[in-house]
Amino acid sequence: MEQKKTLYPIKFIPATEQHRWGKETHMIADLGTVDTEAGNGWLAGNTISDIMETYIERVVGEDVYNYYGRQFPVSVSVLDIDGDMPVACHPDDESAGQRYDALGKNTLWYILEASGNAMIYFGFKNGMSATELYERCLDGSIRDALTPVKPGKGDWLNIRPGTVYSASGRLRILSISEASAITFILHDPDGKPEDSHVEDAIDLIDYMPADMDTYHRATASLQPGILLSSPEFTVARMEVHEPAKVTSGHSFTIYSCIGGGLAVQTAAKDDRWEEHTESYPLADGETMLVPADIDEFFLVPTGRDTVVLETIVEKREEVDGYIDPDTEPFLEGEDYGGAEDGDTDDDIEADGDDRQESSGKNAGGAADIRRFFN
Repeated sequence: MEQKKTLYPIKFIPATEQHRWGKETHMIADLGTVDTEAGNGWLAGNTISDIMETYIERVVGEDVYNYYGRQFPVSVSVLDIDGDMPVACHPDDESAGQRYDALGKNTLWYILEASGNAMIYFGFKNGMSATELYERCLDGSIRDALTPVKPGKGDWLNIRPGTVYSASGRLRILSISEASAITFILHDPDGKPEDSHVEDAIDLIDYMPADMDTYHRATASLQPGILLSSPEFTVARMEVHEPAKVTSGHSFTIYSCIGGGLAVQTAAKDDRWEEHTESYPLADGETMLVPADIDEFFLVPTGRDTVVLETIVEKREEVDGYIDPDTEPFLEGEDYGGAEDGDTDDDIEADGDDRQESSGKNAGGAADIRRFFN
């Protein structure tokens, strides 16, 4: 009998997008427009969407698959900001599903570095009417109406769907969000008024004053624990001082190393079915996906002061009716260079019964809305 290949912790090749305000480096992304490739092991060269098509619930877990289908639900990226980001917002799941057959975007920002001139703006100072918002987006004064916060290293912020936000100065942010490419640009200081998406977003915006409880300051006494628990994903900050055993439960796990270094150690079997331990290094600044297929593993620190952010998806009881896993991730009339016709140079390696029949998957869509902070 042929031995079924065991999934293993995967590091993806970072994919960088350059913008006028800096750059975004995608560590894990299944966005249609960005599809990161595995960089280690026998899956190297295959994208996250390729891997999802083949191994589905073995990657994300049965509960996550039952809700999201073949869409990998979480995206991790690093924002290197040096200038003025456009003022923007994102839709929630319901609105994005109804209008674009895509996920909305709930986001956690974790501040890795912040210079003296760095600022984050989120939510309105005193509330806002739709009329005033529209006028401010057109005349460029919208950011003046947002709540300014001077960020520090280790701070974190939950940017909820509908929250208007921006940033300026020089700062580095780890961004963990739903896998959605839909960004409404309300005002771009380097763009043109006609590029604004304010008319698309005007009924999706939260016009109430900023909820300051969504911004958290790092303190010297900060203890490990949950930074954000939401239906979309849960993020915890972990300090790894000694080997720790982890039981994954029903979900995949993503580790983003923000200090020190560690190794993820798993049990494996060789060609003779003899068990041994395999070790997968994770250095500062790297991100790793541990598939749900690996239900038990160890985190072993390899450096001093090792800190990671751990991301999982909790069980969601109802199927997301707004996401059709059989919807092609392409907009009618858009040019995707032949990708919409299924052109590909290489097929993913699969082992027999693991490959599933599929007519496509939703990967976010709405390329006309994205134009993410050019």
